[in-house]
Amino acid sequence: MLKPLLLAISAGLIFVGCDSKPEAGEPPSGPSESTQIDQEWKPSTLSAETIAKANAAVLDYRKCLSEETKAKAENRADPRDIANTILKNCENRLPAIKAAFDAENVPATISERYLRKTRSQGAQGVLRIVMGVHAERSGEEEEAKAANNTNK
Repeated sequence: MLKPLLLAISAGLIFVGCDSKPEAGEPPSGPSESTQIDQEWKPSTLSAETIAKANAAVLDYRKCLSEETKAKAENRADPRDIANTILKNCENRLPAIKAAFDAENVPATISERYLRKTRSQGAQGVLRIVMGVHAERSGEEEEAKAANNTNK
């Protein structure tokens, strides 16, 4: 009894939904003109100098991560601990990005989101490299062990 009733109601709703088309003279009931304009892409209002400072600070941070990763990736500790050490050693480079944005009065939420994105991307890259080095080493050790077992 309940199934036919629900079927009839849903069929009626679909029929009514398909039948309700706007007339040619009516404006569309979608987003208004002002919200469409607000959603359009607008170029940055930051000065070229601020963008250059922020980009230089990001480049410095990535360079630090690269140097630290090259120096510490071969360690035999847990890859997550190595990655955390690398990230902590380079954390002091990030405030330069925030300072560049603060000088231009960028809202704190936006600059913090940019710092989190930069930090997250750096962490992903470092962890990927360190885990890759450890996986390669583990594979080589397994191959060496297998070669030693076949020689005996």
